[in-house]
Formats: sequence, C-alpha cells, structure tokens
Amino acid sequence: MLRAIISTWTLFFGLLLISAGNGLQVVLLGTRAPEAGFSNIATGIVMSGYFAGIFAGSIIVPHILARVGHVRVFGAMSAIASAAVLLHVVFLDPFVWTGMRFASGFSFAGMYIVCESWLNEKATNETRGQLLSLYMITNMAGMAAGQLMISLGETGGAGLFLLASVMVSIAVVPILITASAAPSFEAPERISFRRLVQVSPLAVVGMVFVGIVISMVFGMGAVYGRNIGLDNTQVGYFMTSITLGTLALQYPVGRLSDKFDRRVVIFGATVIGGIAIGIASLFGADQFILLLIMMLIFGGLVFSLYSLFIAHANDYLAPSQMVAMSSGLLMVNGAGAVIGSPLAASVIEVVGTRGFMPTIAGFLFLLAGFVLYRMKMRSAVPAEAQGVFVAIPDASSGVAVNLSPEVEWVMDQDEEDEENDPFKNNPYVN
Repeated sequence: MLRAIISTWTLFFGLLLISAGNGLQVVLLGTRAPEAGFSNIATGIVMSGYFAGIFAGSIIVPHILARVGHVRVFGAMSAIASAAVLLHVVFLDPFVWTGMRFASGFSFAGMYIVCESWLNEKATNETRGQLLSLYMITNMAGMAAGQLMISLGETGGAGLFLLASVMVSIAVVPILITASAAPSFEAPERISFRRLVQVSPLAVVGMVFVGIVISMVFGMGAVYGRNIGLDNTQVGYFMTSITLGTLALQYPVGRLSDKFDRRVVIFGATVIGGIAIGIASLFGADQFILLLIMMLIFGGLVFSLYSLFIAHANDYLAPSQMVAMSSGLLMVNGAGAVIGSPLAASVIEVVGTRGFMPTIAGFLFLLAGFVLYRMKMRSAVPAEAQGVFVAIPDASSGVAVNLSPEVEWVMDQDEEDEENDPFKNNPYVN
C-alpha cells in the first residue's frame, strides 16, 4: 500500500488542492452573490450552473480524454477552472457568473475523471479498496479545508477569489512533472434510463432525491447561513460540519448496511437525517454549536445515501454489470442536482429563509415513504448475498466505481457477452 501511495502522491496532492479550491468557491460565491445584489432566485440559478457543468463534463470529458490523453486534459481543465474563478471578480453579473459556474463544473468533472482513471491504472487487487478510501478522505479533507478558508479574506475583497484560483492552478504542477506514464483510457459504458429503472427503481428515485438535496445544501447553504445571522467564519464552519459529518459517519453507516437489509438502513438514515435538519432549522447564530451538531448528523447520514443507493443497486447485479449501472446512477444524481439550487432559492424567495431546511426535510420524508413502498413491492436480498459497501465521494464520476475491489476482475474481462446486453438475463431484474 505504501508503494502505491508513493507512486500516486502527485495525484492526491493535486486532488487535495482541487477539492480545497472547490470547497472555498462553494462558500465564497454563496456569501458574495447576495453582497453583489443578486436576488435569491438569481443566486440559485448561478449555483446550479456548477451542477449542470458537472453533468455535462461527465458525459463529454471522457471522450476528449480518450483522444488527447490525461495530462493535456488536466492542464486544460485546470486553466479553465482557474480563469473562471477570476472572472467572477471582473464581471458582477448573474448571467456571467452562471456561465463561469458551468465552466467550473465542467472543468472540475474533467479533473476528477483524470485523477480517478489514473488511480484505476495504478491500483492492484490488494490496493484498490485502500486507494478508493484514500481518494475519498483526500476529497473530503480538501473540501473541508477550502470551506474553512472563507475566514481568511475580507468581505467584498478579491483575495479569496485569487486564493481559489491559485490552488486550482498549482494542482496541475505535480501532474505535469510526474515521471510516471499516463494510462490508457476508455469512456465508461452507458446504459439507458429504462434499464436503470428496471434494475432498481429505488436506487434511481433515491439518487434523484439525493442529488436535489445535496444541491440545495451546497448551492444555497451559505446564503441560508448569512440570512440567519452567521458571519463569514461561522458560515465556513456551518458548511464544513456537513462535510466532516460525511467523513465521520459514511463508513459506520455503510458497514451497518452490510449486516442488515440495506433498505432498512437507507430508511433510517433518511428519516433521522430529515429530523436532524428539521431540528437545525430551529437554531441560529445564538445556538451555533447545536446547529453544527445537527448539520454534522444530517451530513453524515444523508450524504451517505449517495453510496448506499449505488450499493443497493449493485446487490441485484453480477460484478460485470456494476460499472455501467453505477455510472448511470451517478448521471441520474447529476440531473437531480441541477434542479436543487434553483428550487432552494425559490423556497427562500417565496416562503422565506426559515422554509429552507423544512423543505429539505420534506424531500427526505418523501424519499423515506418511497423506501417503505419499495420494501413492500420487492423482497430483500439476504444479508449474506449482499455486496460489500463501498464509499464513493459525491464529487466523483462514474470512473471512480472501477476502484471498487468487487469489480476489479471486470477490467480484464474478455468480451464474452455476445448480445452486448449484460442486464438481459439477470434473474434479479424485474
């Protein structure tokens, strides 16, 4: 494992800087948009641009990568992301900011794909799961560090935009000077939406809801924090508590789901997460510690659903089918994420700031109801027949799924499916 880390340190260092720059932007733009005079609706649309860019980048960048290679794509995406941050300072216009957020999302998707595919090449049967764990920890740690950096700059200044741009720019340096050869790459297989629903309706609906909720929180969470009286430093802690909760609770929740019907764990995480954010809506700057505790619980449980739904769908599949299915679910999640920020902004605009968290809780309770419905419609997979839970960062692309130890043998599999439809004869699909 140590040898694998040494051989990939440039990737993890670059990933750490990328995630930190991304985390800083999430909080920075959420606090600066209202200061620039943007309405809540305009701010929501601006923040949704990032998720639209992630969605588009996840589809387009793999094909570019297959043609021109990892180093060139990473360099180009880093340049675009760095320039996009700086242009926020030059043009205080919501239309320009939306375009820049789209460019940021597109470029971040490309950089994540490069890192993930490079790690896939370096991973072995013995190190694959460990590298995925380190990838997630690095991603979350970088995101948390970036969110805390909001306290380093002055309100209204350009310093934090420059800092975010510098971090993204420097991220490309270790990649460019690395001595290791870039790996070969093939774009992940795509499957139809009909196939996704056929395999697991719960996973599809769940990933849409999780995408909406994550987008609502990361898109408008900073705006909510400022509206309830938090200063910039407190907003940074507020957003970081969600990320740290994900890092702390995802593995315990995942391991629990390996021992019981995974849907029961999903139901419990959804309900408790909804209750936690509902309680959090009662707290403001005067009860800041209680607010952070509730958001940590919410983040740890709800953001774990991202990996839980992928694991649930994989329980009904053979290993050869997991990569395509998981990639499809991540695309569904991205489509849901595009909706979340404008929806949250509309709630704040129409209902008021205090309607923000109860609306998120409402989505979670609706999802919990659908989980109960699916539990009545379909028998559970026996615990001993379930696959092993694999934690996947919510910022990852479908390429990261290949790092799962369960699908390692797929990487070397011969083309033995003559009909090119691995889902056709699966006895679990109904």
